[in-house]
Amino acid sequence: MPSAPPVVDAFFTVTEPNDRETGFVTRGGRAARFDWDTGRMADGARPLERLWPALPAAFRSGFDAAMVTADPWTMVFRGSQCLLLNPLDGSVAEVGTIAARLPGLPQPFSQRIDAALASGTGQEVYLFAGNQCARYDLRAANVIEVAPLERMWPGLAQHAPQFRAGIDAAVRHPSRGTFHFFRDAAFTRGTLANRTVTDAARPVDDTTWPGLVPTFAPGFVYVQVGLNIDVVDLAADRVVETLDIAPHSDSTTALQISPDGRLLYVWTHTQRLCVDTTTRRIVADLPFTGGASPVGGVAFSAGGSLVYGATQNWEQGKLYLDTFRAGTTERTQRVELRAQDLRVTPSAQGGGAGVQADSIRADVCPVVASPDGRFVYLGVALDGRGAVVEVDVQAGRMRQAFRLPAGEAWTTVVSPDGIHLHAAGRDGVFTFDVRTGAVVAQGKLPGCTALALSRGGDGLFCLPWDSKEGLLIADPLTHTIRRRIPVGGSGGPGDPHAIAFDYAGTFAYLSEEHSNAVVVVDTETYDLVRAIPTRDGQRPMSIAVGPY
Repeated sequence: MPSAPPVVDAFFTVTEPNDRETGFVTRGGRAARFDWDTGRMADGARPLERLWPALPAAFRSGFDAAMVTADPWTMVFRGSQCLLLNPLDGSVAEVGTIAARLPGLPQPFSQRIDAALASGTGQEVYLFAGNQCARYDLRAANVIEVAPLERMWPGLAQHAPQFRAGIDAAVRHPSRGTFHFFRDAAFTRGTLANRTVTDAARPVDDTTWPGLVPTFAPGFVYVQVGLNIDVVDLAADRVVETLDIAPHSDSTTALQISPDGRLLYVWTHTQRLCVDTTTRRIVADLPFTGGASPVGGVAFSAGGSLVYGATQNWEQGKLYLDTFRAGTTERTQRVELRAQDLRVTPSAQGGGAGVQADSIRADVCPVVASPDGRFVYLGVALDGRGAVVEVDVQAGRMRQAFRLPAGEAWTTVVSPDGIHLHAAGRDGVFTFDVRTGAVVAQGKLPGCTALALSRGGDGLFCLPWDSKEGLLIADPLTHTIRRRIPVGGSGGPGDPHAIAFDYAGTFAYLSEEHSNAVVVVDTETYDLVRAIPTRDGQRPMSIAVGPY
């Protein structure tokens, strides 16, 4: 049976000016940061040449191995070559060969090093090639010993026998005196002081290394095409599966991926389904309480364990915010949203928007959660006028409301700091300060079918109702348009309908109705990367992107 592809090519840790220990993980031609304090990936994967433009061409397609020799200077290996890289400022020095840099190394070390690990004390390092390990003294520039991995690292044969044939990457934990070896899709751990492997090999997944696998996964696009949801493999740019779900032709579908990428929620007027993206099977068919459901989709708690969605019981004239345990039909909370609850003005509760109303109802009802998961925002109609209400899900009550100066809210998004709420519909884009209820910006951007914020929150992506606008990138607070990106065929402005970002936030994916394609836009350069035609040239609608 062939082995799984490596999840890590190189892994090294440097100390930032604020004394924070930051890991850098590379795979292929991309790199991403790992936060040792939180134990999670800190950002999305970016091309090596974009992170470190001074890298020679030979190193831009990937690193074989890397180790920190004089923090932050890192020795990087690629084939028979090596160099010194300062990953904090991107400078590169002493480009040369392994044979010249580390004289005395036997074959195959001088031709390729698979992994490298600094001891953490003095100038002693460990170099790995195939099933061999070389212990090397950088100061004396000589080989101390060369031995098979299982002899150099006691416990390896017992705890991780598959690692005896070689490892893909090695990294030292900056504060615990431990090391990690990676091979294929597994890792093991040990104590560096006595070079002893102590842990059984385990899979690299979101439990052991949160975010690492999805950060580098090519990913999949889930796109509503006609009455089906097609799955596009981004590694091949083609449809590989059509889900056995048929949204009604006269209803809008909301598609959303859970924070860990393992659940896809399909939300329509008559369906509320949860699909396991790893098996592509329905795992939860969420119940109704009568009437029809708004199609604004769902929002997730900060850790992704809870899912929030709205239900409108038209017969009873009641609107609810329901909370479910993710991936199940278990409802953990139901908050009835009543207009009379807004008559207690938030100013008496420590600030907020003092809006009063006699009636509340939902139509599309977009749903979005604050970054900390405490508040959920729903687009509604108060006395027939568009508004967004804020529900405190910890307290289980509606707290305040924000009236739109015009129209209804078809799409909403919250800033990463939780301070600014952006809402849009046919009548434009409006930004509120949730602390005061004040309108921060309005009147500059056209009506939009969808809004999205870049991962860092510094770019507001707007999909205008007008097909002549293309994709707009605006300043989130001033609404000044920074870029207009044509996303239609043959360079035309296009007619984007929906937008979703990949797990790392590196690319934006748009369902483009003019050219019947999924359009990919680089979120850093704002370049249109490519267009992926839909199956049989059908019109794409809702869209979601996930790693699985």
